[in-house]
Amino acid sequence: MDGTIQEYVLDMAADTKKEPLRVKQYDTNSRQARITLKMGGEPWTIPFGCQIYINVRKTDGTLADATCTRIDEHTVLAPITEQMTAVTGTQLGELYFLGSDGDIKSQTFPVVVYEAVMDQARIESSDDFQSLQGALRQVQTSTDVADIAAQYATEQGNSARDAAQRANDAADSIQVAVDAAANAKDCESNAKNSELAAAQTQQEVTDYVEAQKAAFAGYSKRESDSKYANALTETATGEGGVTVEDAWTAPVLGLEVTGKSEQVATTGAQLLPQPQFNDTKNGITVKTQTDGGISITGTATAAITFTVAEILLQAGQYTLSGLSGLVVGKMYFQLVEISAQGGQFVGELAKVGHVTSATVTIDHDVWARAEIKVLSGVTADSVCYPMLNFGDTALPWEPYTGAAPSPSPDYPQDIISVGTVSTGKQMLNADTIVQGGINADTGATNNASNFVRSDYIPVKPGDYVLSGDGLKSYLNYVMYFNQEKVIQSSLSIKPTNGKFTVTEGIAYIRIRFIAKDGAEGTVIPSEVVALKPMLNTGDIALPWEPYTGGKPSPSVEYPQTLEVGVTGAQLFYKSLVTLQGTGAEADITDKRAIKITYTRANGGKYAGFIVDDKINIIGKTLTISYSGIVSSKSGLTPGIRLYWIDNNGSVLSYVVYVNKSPTTITIEDPQNDMATKLALLLYADIGDAAVVNDYVIYKDIMINAGDIPLPWEPYMGCQNVPITLTEPLRGVGEYRYRIMCRDGVWGIERCVGVVDNGQWKKINVVSGSAGHRFVYDATDMIEKLNCMVMCTKYTRRPNGSSFSNAGDYMATDERGKIFIRTLNPDFETIEAFKEFMADAITIYPLATPTWEPFPDATQQALNALTTYAGTTHLTITAGGPAAEVTLEYVQDTHKALEQCQEAAKEYTDNQLAAIVAALPTATQAAIVDNQTTRLLQEV
Repeated sequence: MDGTIQEYVLDMAADTKKEPLRVKQYDTNSRQARITLKMGGEPWTIPFGCQIYINVRKTDGTLADATCTRIDEHTVLAPITEQMTAVTGTQLGELYFLGSDGDIKSQTFPVVVYEAVMDQARIESSDDFQSLQGALRQVQTSTDVADIAAQYATEQGNSARDAAQRANDAADSIQVAVDAAANAKDCESNAKNSELAAAQTQQEVTDYVEAQKAAFAGYSKRESDSKYANALTETATGEGGVTVEDAWTAPVLGLEVTGKSEQVATTGAQLLPQPQFNDTKNGITVKTQTDGGISITGTATAAITFTVAEILLQAGQYTLSGLSGLVVGKMYFQLVEISAQGGQFVGELAKVGHVTSATVTIDHDVWARAEIKVLSGVTADSVCYPMLNFGDTALPWEPYTGAAPSPSPDYPQDIISVGTVSTGKQMLNADTIVQGGINADTGATNNASNFVRSDYIPVKPGDYVLSGDGLKSYLNYVMYFNQEKVIQSSLSIKPTNGKFTVTEGIAYIRIRFIAKDGAEGTVIPSEVVALKPMLNTGDIALPWEPYTGGKPSPSVEYPQTLEVGVTGAQLFYKSLVTLQGTGAEADITDKRAIKITYTRANGGKYAGFIVDDKINIIGKTLTISYSGIVSSKSGLTPGIRLYWIDNNGSVLSYVVYVNKSPTTITIEDPQNDMATKLALLLYADIGDAAVVNDYVIYKDIMINAGDIPLPWEPYMGCQNVPITLTEPLRGVGEYRYRIMCRDGVWGIERCVGVVDNGQWKKINVVSGSAGHRFVYDATDMIEKLNCMVMCTKYTRRPNGSSFSNAGDYMATDERGKIFIRTLNPDFETIEAFKEFMADAITIYPLATPTWEPFPDATQQALNALTTYAGTTHLTITAGGPAAEVTLEYVQDTHKALEQCQEAAKEYTDNQLAAIVAALPTATQAAIVDNQTTRLLQEV
């Protein structure tokens, strides 16, 4: 059967591995491990021509082994056999490589076998056991194939005898006849041998089936669920969730949500500092995107040039690239020489737009300006990623990090894990924005209706930027205050696109926003909050995130929710919503129909239903279908439309008109923060023919995920289990947090530790070398050479001694120590270094995982989760990257048997084809001749 393949890594030079392979008791032909082999962190090459085995010593002292498959020179596919899963507990395994001139074994690794929940004795006596014996799919299929093979072999023998007779009758000479008869006789003998072999195979397979009955695994998890005692079970894995099409209505057998951590890393190839565009000139709008790209939109009323950066280039070779998608011959990204920084044009160095990249060689140091040029009359709608790098080859775009690799002290990179909602960069607490202004001279506040203001925001000297989509019209003033909160000065920030600088002596700032229409208009706090203002340090606007006290979230102070959701195939749940402007009512008493009645002349003629919240639906593909539409009279024009609405029921923007069944659509982001929900509008009449009490009935409306319409089914409900996270689900390599059930208790297994930045110590460097060295003693870290760690401020260096090699990097040893080597001259004292590292995050793999059980309410909610007959969607909603999800569930027996039958038919067809292909040519010819004659007789 198609089961699960676990990714696993073994080190040929290491002792016992901590991380186990995980399987379920009595699993049969369904578990495999794809094992990558390494030696000291480097790939280990499998000896050529060797035989590979997996050996397992079980907790009862017995042994089991199996032959492995070599995938490539570094990777093995190892089967986990039924005998390896026969005993619960932690078994010990190893890989054994046997060559012609010697042998070698891998490091020992644990194989954890979780207890099966089925009562085996009960299965043996079950009346319906034979119908469920399809779980032993391969062996039962082999029995059927053996029967067919035996029958077919007999027919081949008869065909061979016919061929021999025809050969005798048709021979032109005695010699030919003798040869033909002898050949046919051999065919008959071969067929008889095939018949005997098939019969023997049939008996062997029958014996095997009987021997395996005791290993049949079913389901008896809860005392009240005895009706599932003989159920078939299956496992599915996916990113962010799973969808299964063969589930039965039954409790979820198992669920595992695995964490991961991601971090941007750059090579330093980018030489152009990141521009911060948010401007419109000559009809062209340029705006820097949150991912670093530059959007160019509009129609140019005159030629216009936008400066990306000015840099000093040393003599050498450079390649310019990154403007694919621009209007060829009308838009350019060019590099020009200038007389000095901010100086005049001297000459063109390189240009792209008509070509994808251009290389230029400079024989002396020059000041250069990179710029985007749009010619008059061009209509643009593009996003470009300007790139300038050394050499004659265009390299992939990456953000600017000081022409050096990152993460680094000057260009840190956040670690984003499953569940991460914020990095702590947001400085503006939107909850503190209140009505009224601030006097720019005295700092006094008022209740003016044309202003709203922030509270005091603690700051340090440096650059800051305030950003937000649509926020520019509201920008007004930033007020500077000293430690005693006495106003020192103020600055108009609208002309600076939200950028400002804090100088020495300033301890706080307050921000004043003005009405969009200026001093004559009005504004309220929620209007500005809806635009998601983002205040962060530096001169680059960062993506919006909620305020979480200046620290990453989830945290103890700012916990976040990870939600487990389970739904059936039907996503339409007839949730009526009150919409502004509607003039129709909906009757939903019929389970399979909705009646929309026109109730008010000169009003709206539709009723609205919630499909889903925006956060859940963006990016999903939906198929909408129905079985029929009935109108109360001719002339009415029914209609089904999707619209975005806000929290007040205002219809904001049109998505799609469902003018046929089925209609498939992928839901895109409306680019409107006010839009919070997707609504389905059902019309009594799109036109003007309806009068009061006219109606339309819509039958069997079905909304399902994917691009294939599914048969109508009722809405099964939506099971939601919120899980409170006080830290994200982290992961370093193969060591990851897991939400799981252990010994009947749900909780989080944590395999990753976090450095306490107050525990760094300063140590010496080799005499005469530059820089400083610091160490953290991670007593709970795995003891492994070149252990994988992640840090927001330093790049891990896999090899080399931090004692003798100068630079800015992080390293580890095999004794649980983490080292940082730095060239920063400011770190003469350990206190200075600790202050610098105070907001850094460093994570590492733990030698022994920790375990935290969930509260009772969460335990009960997770235990109550069920799958639905037919389609079940299980999704994980959380911040950060998508989690890996594994679901174990009860299968629909009928669908499972259908799958078995299809697999058996394919297997049988292949086996028969192989048998026929192995027969001598004359026998094959006789078979074809008999089949042709039979077909002609039927015609």
